[in-house]
Amino acid sequence: METPTASLVTDLQVKGERVITIRPEKSTERHSLFLSNIDQKLVGYVLKFVHFFSGNQEIAFDAIIYIHTEALRRILVPYDFMCGRLTFNSKQRRFEIDCNAAGVPFAICSSELSLAELGDISYPNPAFSQLCFLPGSTNRNLEDEPLISFQVTRFTCGGFAVGTAENHSLMDGFALQEFAKNFTHLARMGDMAFQPVTDRTCLKARSPLHIKYSHQEYLNHSELDLHSSPFMQRNMDLWRSKVAFHNPSQKHVFGLFLLSGKMLRLLKLKAKNEGVAGCTSFMAALAHLWRARTASLPNIKPGDISTVQFAVDIRSKMRPPLPREFAGNATVTAYAKATAKELQEQPFSQIVKKLEEGADRMNDDYVRSRIDWLELHDGVICLEKGFLVTSWSHMGFGDVEFGGGIKSVYSGPIVTGRVDVVIFMADPKDEDGIKIYIGLEPSHMAKFQLLIQNVDADATIRSNL
Repeated sequence: METPTASLVTDLQVKGERVITIRPEKSTERHSLFLSNIDQKLVGYVLKFVHFFSGNQEIAFDAIIYIHTEALRRILVPYDFMCGRLTFNSKQRRFEIDCNAAGVPFAICSSELSLAELGDISYPNPAFSQLCFLPGSTNRNLEDEPLISFQVTRFTCGGFAVGTAENHSLMDGFALQEFAKNFTHLARMGDMAFQPVTDRTCLKARSPLHIKYSHQEYLNHSELDLHSSPFMQRNMDLWRSKVAFHNPSQKHVFGLFLLSGKMLRLLKLKAKNEGVAGCTSFMAALAHLWRARTASLPNIKPGDISTVQFAVDIRSKMRPPLPREFAGNATVTAYAKATAKELQEQPFSQIVKKLEEGADRMNDDYVRSRIDWLELHDGVICLEKGFLVTSWSHMGFGDVEFGGGIKSVYSGPIVTGRVDVVIFMADPKDEDGIKIYIGLEPSHMAKFQLLIQNVDADATIRSNL
């Protein structure tokens, strides 16, 4: 296990200097933007990203601020929905974005630390949230809440960080990263690399609705007893968000584990020898993780069902395919279920097959049935003794450059510290490897460490289940 959480910098000594509001450089037509049912389920969540840049002694910090603010004013013309506000359409009973050019907050800050004093910035540190500006309070009216904010923080060494915090209904991680590339291309070259596709009606529910599947990836909120379920009701009436993942208690610890390229090749070979050809590194890592994590849980019983959900980009799976430039949410969760006994007794290849079946399920037919299902039901993600995996390992977070020697030294999302969420990350030192960020109780973390680092862990898992 890499860098223990206790050794991370917890106070970045960030001081706010000023906050300005950025609006489009020219007037835009006011309109309402339709939000799909995928977007609707994400209204209550915030995504935070940070990009770290090394210092350039030839470019003053004021010049960096000017580059950012001018590029932001220009890009908010085609991305006009980003500077709008959420509103609730009482007739349609759904959220939409009022593209009213209300603007986005841009905070200018400084830290008393250098980049070197932050330690390994590639290690997921929750304290990096201090590099993201979260304006206002949820006590304000919905129409007053910005959908995205920016913060530029300079360090004593001359380096700086650009943090963003966005309401997840705005767009998914892939689209936000494409926005970052478009933004830096505009700042560097004077024009954008591509025009965003902002219309989301391609993911609208059908009329009449046609629900073909049971959609076991969701629990129907109306059927839940929130007092006895593993979920907690969120006190966020403003966002109309009903359920959140439970937060870690003080007894949970978080660790970062490496599945090296060599380990992944052995796992894929194991699957191949058992009859599964073409197993990807992601599927091999996920199958190995699923078994090890389940075996590490306290009081797990053979008949207990474990559900794993993992993010799938549906842009290429829809018919017709969504363009790469689609600036919305086109990432949904696929699922697989198994009993603890099945995870214990079935060959590794069968666990891989369950996951592959979950991914293959996410075609146009299934996704459109899911969108129609959400038109009728207030579903929440089902995580029965399970977890959600989100992968950052192939999202291209390092490709952010302003020119003039200003290039990111690390970019990525900021961790939330939820014990139900496991994160896959790239390893800068092993391009074929995958790092796993996970939270467990200390005693179970030790057991997990033993299992996750053992490629041929079948016998060990059987002794733990």
